[in-house]
Amino acid sequence: MLSKSEARERATNNWPLWRLLLSDMSITYSDLDNMDPDDIAEANAALDIHIEQQKKNEKRK
Repeated sequence: MLSKSEARERATNNWPLWRLLLSDMSITYSDLDNMDPDDIAEANAALDIHIEQQKKNEKRK
């Protein structure tokens, strides 16, 4: 079994994958398994754009 620090290190190293899983994008483990590194990078960039747009919309209110 992984120690807490080992698990944290692995999560940090795999953050682009975990970030997508934890987002509201409804991406699954199966989806990630079918994505190559470029797809993962693009999905994370899209998530960044989405978050930026949400922040702009909140400021306008």
